[in-house]
Amino acid sequence: MGNKQIALYIIITLLLLSGCTTDSREIDQRTMILGMGIDIGENGEYIVSVQVPVIVPTENSGALSANEYETIIAKGESVWEAISQIEAYTPTVLFFGHLKAVMIGERIARQGLQDILDVLDRRAPLANQIYLLIIRESNEVSDFLEEESNLISLPSLYIDRFFHADQKVSRTGPVKLFEFRRDINMVSNAGFIPLAYSDGNIVIEDKAVIKNGKLVGQLVGKEAGVSHLLRDLQLENANYSIDLEQNGTEINVSARLKGTADMDIKKTDPVEIDLDVNLKGELVHLSEQAFRSTKDHMDEITETLENEVKKDLEHTINKMKEINVEPWLIGHQIWAKHYDHFKQLNWEETGWRDSVFHINVQVEMEQTGQRGMLEKKKLGR
Repeated sequence: MGNKQIALYIIITLLLLSGCTTDSREIDQRTMILGMGIDIGENGEYIVSVQVPVIVPTENSGALSANEYETIIAKGESVWEAISQIEAYTPTVLFFGHLKAVMIGERIARQGLQDILDVLDRRAPLANQIYLLIIRESNEVSDFLEEESNLISLPSLYIDRFFHADQKVSRTGPVKLFEFRRDINMVSNAGFIPLAYSDGNIVIEDKAVIKNGKLVGQLVGKEAGVSHLLRDLQLENANYSIDLEQNGTEINVSARLKGTADMDIKKTDPVEIDLDVNLKGELVHLSEQAFRSTKDHMDEITETLENEVKKDLEHTINKMKEINVEPWLIGHQIWAKHYDHFKQLNWEETGWRDSVFHINVQVEMEQTGQRGMLEKKKLGR
């Protein structure tokens, strides 16, 4: 290898090694933002609160740890002005590279999210992977951001952990910034953001329905669960409780359901949609130990569950038709696959409201939890 080649190799190596140093700073020169809340005051000013860990040296070590946090609050005529004000309160540079979640007040969500989304989109350090959350009006966003859990001390990390874990109950779903931006740019201009509040504990459940950048409705309880089925054609661990009667005794049955669905959209006007739902069930509780899980009783349980799921689906669909919002990308599927048919339907005005659903639900009980009968008798002796 000649001298020129060696020199060129050294220069390229130095360039590669120095490529990440432009914005490099020591950790004690940064103020790491883990969570950010955005709300609006009575006078129309934006209220921005950020959650930052307090970095302190550990005992008998030169390492740093973050075992406490502070919430810094500032106001401004715009979101960015409030963030700039926060910079004046901190001795170091604000760093959004570790931001986990952005919490938005319900009041400002009803007025419109356009200004907030514009700031989040334009700031390069803000990752598209951050979670979005709407805080119910019963809480100030800054108060929610300061709420500690006995399980995880930092609320922003609690939210991140909550959505990373496998959900045990179908009560809401995670929405990241890029997912929300994608959904509201579809033909229906609608999407979801999870709702949360604090009553001494952090509670994340239900979904806010966003149309044209504004909060226009909510899906609560089982509505949020079956909404996931309509959108992703999948239901995860939905809890159902039904009442049956056996020999004059009322029995409460609790079951957990999960499964998938198939959707077939017909080229008709009004559009007809066939939704076939196939669920697997598990019995988790019976109020009467003497209840016998015979075939007839299991058939009665599955039939009742099928009717309940179908009723919840029809109710949720009709609720969205009443406000003329279609948040499940059904219209976008028609637009993408059959554009001429989509134009014929006048989807935004009447096409969604006039759509007809044919729903078929089948439930198969895979597990009864009945490992043994207490009154069984010995045989052959």
